[in-house]
Amino acid sequence: MEKFNGVIALDAMGGDIGPSVTVPAAIRAITELGINVALVGDLKKIQKELEKYPQEISEKMKIIPSEGIVMEGESPVHAFRSKPKASVFVSAGLVKKGHADGFVSMGSSGASLAAATILFGTIDGIERGSIGGPVIGYSPEMIILDLGSNVDTKPTQLVDFAAIGNQVSKLMFDKDNPIVALLSVGSEEGKGNMLIKDSFELLSKSSLNFVGNIEPEDLFESKVDVVICDGFVGNILLKITEGLGKKISNEILYKNGDKDLAKEIFNKTNIVSESYGGGPIFGIKGIGIIGHGASKIDTIVSAINTAKITIENDWVSKQIEAINKIRSETKGK
Repeated sequence: MEKFNGVIALDAMGGDIGPSVTVPAAIRAITELGINVALVGDLKKIQKELEKYPQEISEKMKIIPSEGIVMEGESPVHAFRSKPKASVFVSAGLVKKGHADGFVSMGSSGASLAAATILFGTIDGIERGSIGGPVIGYSPEMIILDLGSNVDTKPTQLVDFAAIGNQVSKLMFDKDNPIVALLSVGSEEGKGNMLIKDSFELLSKSSLNFVGNIEPEDLFESKVDVVICDGFVGNILLKITEGLGKKISNEILYKNGDKDLAKEIFNKTNIVSESYGGGPIFGIKGIGIIGHGASKIDTIVSAINTAKITIENDWVSKQIEAINKIRSETKGK
């Protein structure tokens, strides 16, 4: 593995907070990770934050101006056309042009996904990029994908997801032979809709450590390392988990005022992402990391480090290799 000391483009305007956390995170990444960071965003706002630091530190920072941001809920494809100079698109554009090796954004996940898919292109046979990662605090090393980008999915796509998830588990959590399962309404073979049944048949032909179906109730027990589902199911799972965690923790806080217990309950149902900061966009020919909008400085530094790790480990090539292998085994396209 070759040590990376290139450039990461950071969307300085992305997320709920913006430059007041992205700028300090970039400075920490430069000093702690030994890499270069290009801050992309509103020039005046970025410079205002940099004025808080000694000149010898701020001078190390490269600033790339952008215009505007993409709001959550805004159509990513429409925004790509109407706001080509928005910070997330400029960040991804730096990678496309070879001026950066990867980009990180805490802004609109849809916009990041659109930027990466359009500008980098997808791995052959993949229609669009996908997102996934650990989302349940009780199972902090369990990868779930897809989490929302592909709501109408074919069995061959789920097979691709399984190959990618297998590689993610190895990369992020050093799993030698990750345990892979399909999310279904029952653990027995034959349970589920046609998508799950056909995917089950294909995955059974692969060399993955595929153990069959897993039921939702078992997701909190760390029984498997990789859970595969279509984006429609995955996004519902993600939002139910997040909503339930918030509701229970708020109830505890309201009834007995125990902030520590409320926080613990929330973190057990919702993965604490500070250790890795964000997850890579899967299935694209480039490095893009999506983080949570409410990310603080530590989390953003971790997201930049995740970009560094994926670049050092030649993540794109490993995805292509894994996908080609499983397609050969299952005769998928």
